[in-house]
Amino acid sequence: MFLDNLLPGYMGMLAAPSKLLKRFCYKEMVSFGLLANLHVMKRRQIIFGIDSIWDIGANQGQFAFMAHCVWPQLPIYSFEPDPDSFAQLKRNFTKYAIPGQPHNIALGAEQASLELRRYANPVNNSFLNRQEQNENESYDKVIVDCSTLDNLHTALPITKAAFLKLDVQGFELAVIKGSAEFLRHCRYVLAEVSFSSSYTNGAHADEVMLALREHGFECIHMLDLLRDKQTGHILEADMLFVNKRLDNPQ
Repeated sequence: MFLDNLLPGYMGMLAAPSKLLKRFCYKEMVSFGLLANLHVMKRRQIIFGIDSIWDIGANQGQFAFMAHCVWPQLPIYSFEPDPDSFAQLKRNFTKYAIPGQPHNIALGAEQASLELRRYANPVNNSFLNRQEQNENESYDKVIVDCSTLDNLHTALPITKAAFLKLDVQGFELAVIKGSAEFLRHCRYVLAEVSFSSSYTNGAHADEVMLALREHGFECIHMLDLLRDKQTGHILEADMLFVNKRLDNPQ
């Protein structure tokens, strides 16, 4: 999701005027609504005490760029399976001097080779079939490597209070299943969730919330959302979860 729908424009300009400038200067990298809300979350200390940012489903580095604008001192570890998107992601890490490291791999429930469907707009890439695919919309397929966050994070610097972002087009439950140990050291999860079935067998928002609740996470904010233009119903949302067990182990 790459939206500007939650925070009204005039409120966003008042809350984070410098972020509006970022939107104009870096249109391809910035969702003003999300960037402004991340800024406000930090300023109000709703998001605080994090030591690293983990960007799952990084695409070309849009979220990594916005996170770097808000937390410039923190390392960002981005994971993107599509080799074409990863090439641009890697260039953007260098171009914007983002600390951390990009990784050309998918994350899921197990180590495997998976078939990734790649669309003209790479933000729609998924391991699942799109349910409402335009008959004229072309796509190709590529086999990519997949591992688990539990397998990979041990080879990276130790984190005790991570901020995890998930944008994996219906594949959220698989990523969560492969991240049980990592989530014990994760303070926040920002997940793009779907309230409408965009992908066959894709996770619904309720399922994602339940899966994260089983790991001690509670939803505390909605940072961005997309509504159906005709009905006004919520289709997708970026939801922020906090780990209630991190500071109060049970």
